[in-house]
Amino acid sequence: MFGLMKQRRRRLRAQPFPKDWLATVESNVPFFRRLSASDQAELLGNIQVFLAEKRFEGCGGLELTDEIRVTIAAQACLLLLHTARPTTSRAYSQF
Repeated sequence: MFGLMKQRRRRLRAQPFPKDWLATVESNVPFFRRLSASDQAELLGNIQVFLAEKRFEGCGGLELTDEIRVTIAAQACLLLLHTARPTTSRAYSQF
């Protein structure tokens, strides 16, 4: 099971990051541009995995847009920078 999850996550990280998502991260995560290129790549990969594995629900009639989802994912995934890549969904389940 975990081997399949690792493969799936590797495939997700290998996909190009959507341009509109990148624009959202650059505008809503102010220090993103100050990260090194490798840190940016790691963060973007983690965001792709996070968004593929997590479901968001609006409260009180709030319609969640991609901008909201990507911003939340970026902020949450900052906590994973420079940590070993999670091999289980536990690292993401804390959010």
